[in-house]
Amino acid sequence: MAGLSEEELLAVPEPAEVIWQPARRDGDLMVQDGVFESPERRLPQWVRQARVRRLAPAGAQVRALVVLLAASGDQGYRVRTELARPLASRGIAALLLENAYSGGRRPVGQSGYEVRTVCDLSLMGLAIVKEAKALLALARRECKRTCVAGYSMGGNMTAVAAATVPFSVAAVPMAPSASPAPVFTEGVLRVWPALRALAVDGEGVEGARARLRAWLERFDATRLPPPRAPQAAIVVGTRADGFVPPSEMERIAAHWRCELRWLEAGHTSAFLFHRDEMRRAVVDAIERLEDARENEFQTR
Repeated sequence: MAGLSEEELLAVPEPAEVIWQPARRDGDLMVQDGVFESPERRLPQWVRQARVRRLAPAGAQVRALVVLLAASGDQGYRVRTELARPLASRGIAALLLENAYSGGRRPVGQSGYEVRTVCDLSLMGLAIVKEAKALLALARRECKRTCVAGYSMGGNMTAVAAATVPFSVAAVPMAPSASPAPVFTEGVLRVWPALRALAVDGEGVEGARARLRAWLERFDATRLPPPRAPQAAIVVGTRADGFVPPSEMERIAAHWRCELRWLEAGHTSAFLFHRDEMRRAVVDAIERLEDARENEFQTR
């Protein structure tokens, strides 16, 4: 399994060196695809090339840039493009990262978006966080106001990235779990892990579940320092969520001492019917972010 330490998570990111394809116009957007080498060197070779899409307002100045992270199973860019497109009219460009082990980054032998092992799940999480931080460092070269946001698993990764990037960013975790542990050991997805296959030394299913929970809790955002600009963080909670316990959303907001905005919706219905509220949270968080200082880019 991939190692994980707070020191590794808190490492200062190098800006992603993206190789961009020529931009093309899509209505009111300028769309540009690019690739870069993932900072997570332990990824399999085929997975190591990170894929990103940039959406920017056509013919207008970019005043802020948001790194928009994917939910579990969100392969490609279509769903997040629908979320990001109206932001462009506000001068907010977006960088859409495709997750490791997903879409065009699936390894040979993986048929869908579900990773095959706990090791792959750990590497995926590490890669998302490191790649998001590299994109935030790149975005900061262009805009003083940068943001990281994501839904569901993307919300958990948003919280970890915002807590470990060494400069001020706006942060909007949506329907997030503070840790992936309760999602895979307590919620609807608790049946997903093959616990009997994970059991060692004759332990039962519950012993394997407890060990998996401890392993996944290493990605708990509340074990990390709050972001540098908690006043520019908004946790968007889903009060009727059956996948992510709403108490997880409360945990993040309480640890960060930031605003918690509730949506009266479930995990799926929130994304289908409350996108305007999610966009408003991104806009509000960005507007609260003070201009970064030149000497702010340093390790904690």
